[in-house]
Order: sequence, then structure tokens, then C-alpha cells
Amino acid sequence: MQGSASTLFLIITALSLLVNAAPQDISSRIRAYLQSQGVNASVPSTAYATQTNSANRGGDLNIALTCGILNAYRDINLVTPQDGQLYTVQAQQHWSPTAWGHPNCIFEPSTTREVQFFVGLLGITGTTYAIRSGGHSPFKGFASTDRGVLLSMHKMKGVDYDAQSETVRLAMGNNWGEVYGNLTQYNRVVVGGRVPDVGMALVTGGGLSHYSNEKGFAGDNVENFELVLADGRLINANATSNSDLWWAMKAGQNNFGITTHITTKAYPMGAVWGGVRVWNSSQIDAISEAFAEYQREGQLDTKSSVIPYLVPTNGTIFITLVYFAPVTTPPKAFDAFYRIPAISDESRARPNFLDLISGGPPQVVPRFSYSFSNLYLDNSTTYRDVMRLCVQQSEKMKRVNGGTQVLIPQPISKSMVNYASQTGGRPQTLQPRAQLWMNMSWGWNLAKDDAYVYALIKETYEKVDRLTKSRGLYDPFIFLNDALPGQKVMRSYGAESFARMQGISRKYDPTQMFQKQVPGGFKLD
Repeated sequence: MQGSASTLFLIITALSLLVNAAPQDISSRIRAYLQSQGVNASVPSTAYATQTNSANRGGDLNIALTCGILNAYRDINLVTPQDGQLYTVQAQQHWSPTAWGHPNCIFEPSTTREVQFFVGLLGITGTTYAIRSGGHSPFKGFASTDRGVLLSMHKMKGVDYDAQSETVRLAMGNNWGEVYGNLTQYNRVVVGGRVPDVGMALVTGGGLSHYSNEKGFAGDNVENFELVLADGRLINANATSNSDLWWAMKAGQNNFGITTHITTKAYPMGAVWGGVRVWNSSQIDAISEAFAEYQREGQLDTKSSVIPYLVPTNGTIFITLVYFAPVTTPPKAFDAFYRIPAISDESRARPNFLDLISGGPPQVVPRFSYSFSNLYLDNSTTYRDVMRLCVQQSEKMKRVNGGTQVLIPQPISKSMVNYASQTGGRPQTLQPRAQLWMNMSWGWNLAKDDAYVYALIKETYEKVDRLTKSRGLYDPFIFLNDALPGQKVMRSYGAESFARMQGISRKYDPTQMFQKQVPGGFKLD
């Protein structure tokens, strides 16, 4: 980390004249910080000029200072607009173009130490930034930015299994396919994502897993979070150290710090059974009733799991069935689904869990988004009526190029809800009864249709909420990983939990960096 001291003086002087801060204060703080990090307070003269041009797009020259300093040190991975196609590729590493941004620079740490350096620096410059793990969120500004720095975790790799403790330490740049693939050599599995390409940030939203019926949510199984706080310190949050933060992080997203690693429980796992069974959408009423029957009976077998994709806009229903045991025929838990004649069925005995989840329905349109509603299981036709309402709404997508609706009704068992009592609790306040977490996803091709589709998404979940409220089956809880911006996720955890999380935020982030400088995600407001 070498360069010209005179250039750093010019950077600091220029920044001091152009921002509302005391010149000597900004200069001295940055010099002191760089020296405390063992960094020679210098940057190449080209860095500042290049980054100033980039930052002028955002009209905020403290961004130029941040990107310029980061760009100066050649052992740090930084991508800027001057990198051309590489910049475009990295800026667009999201599942949906709806999330794309145009950051002034992209910082790609490969070590925890680099994350600490980054956070400490931005704590002084006050630069806005976004944090991206797997890029699964389709929402602009959640893991992207148009005015600031994008912190991309994709170079933070590592899957370290410890046989003695039966835990695995996971870096936040992994995806779940990499994790499951690595653990097959040990015949182990973790409670993680249901799609291989999803990133590790799933855990900090709670994390619904195929294994949740038996072992709770992904967050419930984390024994330790390694976080970089707003002042650059690295701390551990677990049952015996910073236990309040450990509790909050199980569904607290990016409100407290930057998670670099988690240590989570690993469970014995060999052969499993399952696969995708497919029906024509004319069977949607029967499938809806099968979900209710499965929750009343089949889901009591905690080795069973289902994840459905009901796609009325293309006339197809896909359901992934999973059974965590080495059986060779369809388990009785899935009788409700096997009584309905199917178009095709790929369920069978599998050598391991990764083999089972490697398939699944493809994403057929580039742009997508979703929203969430929660309802209780009852003995009437409510599940069927909710699906019918959504199908009616899908007719409004016919005017949209590539218009697609995918309904993902996720059966939540009492065993999932109650599991946290064994693992130190969780922030979400969930009622101990069977419920259906409705993810209503939508896909389309063209940006010109964004406003229309987002209005339709909001209209649909509000109609579903009104229907379930009218029958006394509505639950106000909102699952973070499936929520639409504007849905009050953190407040849905309950007033007591919400107030406790706000207090934990003030304790560990007294400057409120993660509420102000990291605007993406569901905040504690």
C-alpha cells in the first residue's frame, strides 16, 4: 500500500473544501485512520482524478475520496466504470435486471481484514454503500446503488467443516450449492437455501429450508455470526458472547453490521428421496386442497418438505417433494399429492441432497419481483379461494410482454415455529399453528412495464390480505425473504421484538451507519 503523500493531501484538501466538514478534522481523521491500519497515507495521482469524474455523476465528492483511496491499493479488489465490460458484468450480478445499479465503484474483499478496512474508512467519509451476497433480491437499492459504493462479497469463499463440533464455518460469498456440494464428502447437510444459486444472506432473513420441518429455520441453526461493526471492529455473536446481537441477527438482515462468516450446525445426511412432480394448472383447486390435507396430516412427518411453483400463466404446476430418508417409494406423507394425476414425475431415490435440488423450474423471463401474505390453515376452502383470487389477478398480466405469475404457497408447520425454543429464540413472533406463507412472484421482459407490474403486485397481496382478514385467518407476520419494499417487515415481528431490535441497533451501531449509510433492505424504522 504505497503511493504519493502529496496526492493524498490534495484529495483531502479538495474534499475539505467541497463538503460540510471541518477541513482539519476530515484530514486528520483520515490520516490517523490510514496510519492505524498500517497504511502509508498516499495514493497515486491518477486515482483521485479518475474517481472524481466517476463521483461527479452522483454529485458527492466524498464518494471520490472513498473510491480513490480504495483504488490506490493494488492488493485490494476494486472495479470502477473505467474497467469497462468488467464493471458492467460485476454491477449486474443480480438475478433480476430490476435490481441493477450504477455504483461509483465496486469493492470486492476477499478477507475479513479488507471488510474491516472498508467499513472503518466509510465511517469517516460518510459514503453511502450497498452490500451484496448472492444478488438474489430483485429490488433496486437493496443490494445495489446508483450513488455510492457496492460492497460485493462474492470473493469471500470458504466451507470449513469441523467434525468434532459437527458445525461448519461458511463465508458469506458462498452460495448454497457450493456449501451442499462441499459437505457431501462428509455426508453432512446444513439448514440452508432451497435453490443452489441463492446466496448466504438468506440466513439473515430467517431462511426457509427444505430441512426446516425437522430443524427449524436457517437462522435458528447459526451458532455464531462473525460481524464487522460500524467502527470496523470484528466481533462474534453467539449464545455466550453478544447474545443479544446473536438473537437479532437470526432475522435482522443488514441492520447491525456486515456478516463475514457464520458457523452453523451440520447434520448427518446420506441418500434422500424426492424430485419435481408436474401437473396441468387445471388441477389448481385439487392441489390447493392437497396443501391443506398435507398440513393437517403429511407434514406431521417432519422428514417431509414441499416447495410448489404454481404458474397459471403457462398452465403448469411444479412441486418439489423432499424426504430426508433413504426410501425408494413415495412416502405416505405425500399421499395428498399422489392421488392427483400428474403429467410427469421425477421423484426418486437420490444419492445426496445436492443431487435432488440441482434441478427445478427455470427462470423464463429476466425481470421478476414478489410480495408476501400469511394466512392460517383452516378446515374450509380458504387455500383454494386464495389461489383462485391470484389466478384472476394473473389475467391482468396478459397485457405485459412475457407476463408471468408464479405462486409459491409454502406450508409452515408448528414444528418449524416452535424449533427456536431449543436454540435461543428468534426475533420473529410467530403463532404456534399451521400457516401458509404465500410468496406471489411475477415475471416480465421489459422495463417499460415495471410501474404497471409493481402496482399489480401491491394490489394482489392487498386483496389476499383482505380476503384472509374477512375470514379471521390473516396473520400480520411478514417473512423478510419474500417481502416487497413497503411491507413493514421488522414491525411485523411484534412491538416487543421491534423495540428490542432498535435498542440492539443503538448499542452496537451508535452512529447508526447501517440505518443511514446502508439504506438498502428492511430498516428498523
